[in-house]
Amino acid sequence: MTDGSLPVSPTPRLSREGWLLLFAAMSLALYGLVMVFSVTAGQILARHYHTHRGLPSALPGTNRFLFIQGSFILAGFVAMAVAAWFRPATYKKLMVPGLLLALALLAGVLVFGQSVNGARRWYRFSFISLQPMEAAKIALIIYLAVILEKRSRIMKDIWKGFAQPMLVVGLMVFLLLKQNDFGSAVLFLTVATALLFMAGSRLYYFLLAAAAIIPLLWLYVAGGWRLSKRIIPFLYPEHFTQDAAYQIIRSLDAFGSGALSGFGLGNGPYKMEFLPEAHTDYIAAMIGQEFGFLGTVLLLLLYSLFFYAGIRIALRHRRNLFRFYVSVGISLTIILQAVINLSVVMNLIPSKGITLPFVSYGGSSILLSFLALGVLLSMDRHPVEEPSTAVTATQTRESGVKKRLLPLPS
Repeated sequence: MTDGSLPVSPTPRLSREGWLLLFAAMSLALYGLVMVFSVTAGQILARHYHTHRGLPSALPGTNRFLFIQGSFILAGFVAMAVAAWFRPATYKKLMVPGLLLALALLAGVLVFGQSVNGARRWYRFSFISLQPMEAAKIALIIYLAVILEKRSRIMKDIWKGFAQPMLVVGLMVFLLLKQNDFGSAVLFLTVATALLFMAGSRLYYFLLAAAAIIPLLWLYVAGGWRLSKRIIPFLYPEHFTQDAAYQIIRSLDAFGSGALSGFGLGNGPYKMEFLPEAHTDYIAAMIGQEFGFLGTVLLLLLYSLFFYAGIRIALRHRRNLFRFYVSVGISLTIILQAVINLSVVMNLIPSKGITLPFVSYGGSSILLSFLALGVLLSMDRHPVEEPSTAVTATQTRESGVKKRLLPLPS
């Protein structure tokens, strides 16, 4: 403008990539809703006929889980809309209280949480449960985004650029391991390592940290029941068909029996009490059985679309480091969680107990996945109003020269 006044900021709106994100997430949620109904309806009927065999009785309602999951999706959509409405600067201000709350929830669940299958990961409030790990993921990403933006020019400092952020990550990982949640601990470490590496931390910092951490993680994994209940059955599932490897054997059978196009919606036999956790952690196996290879490919394509759109948003904001790291962090977290879940279901890695984002049945998983999506959409829809100092990792590693980049034009 020629009169020297500040330009008027454009109206917040989603970009093309933002709409792609929303489309991918809603498609995954609806895909999951259909499968939750198909699986749980079959389970309810199977249990009914087993209980009332030979006795006249009215058929039970099969829509209960459909309504519950649908309610979670609607609530998640509202949470997403609210999160997208807030400006990115709001999340910077909420970083400290959000991080403290996440740490308190992770620590508190060890005392007040409900133990399920030997893991204490959930708070139970009447018919509602909350897994604090889901909230901690968002808090950790926002914390790292704030810290890495503020310290963009000192990322080669081993204390301020690496050790301090990793201490917070390490505390969260320690609390997750105390909950017997090794899968989430690996997820947190992987995302944090990726963000720190992109921010310019030196490679040998990670090598030193790995030399110290890997032996401790191996002792944790190989110690006690994890070796006999997780590692050995993973390596030799054929020897544990009725015990520790029963679930994974049934999961692989479900995938294999689905062939190209599957049995058809509602016709998958393994949901009839053959496959435990068929509507939660192992819902992908039922997708493989009822929709076959094509249904599994569709699932992978939707996650790929989500990741593509999220990274495109991040690259568009690469000169605003906070938005860049938040966008990368959330996109990477969602896709890695999906990869871990699918790898477990296909017996590519030992069992981890991680849900399939947007698809698995569960309130906290659905709600907080949509909340994370809303934070990512907030980075996308609000125009950049302030310049941000940015340093690309490539420039830093290649020349050691840190440049101040101009803000992208609005």
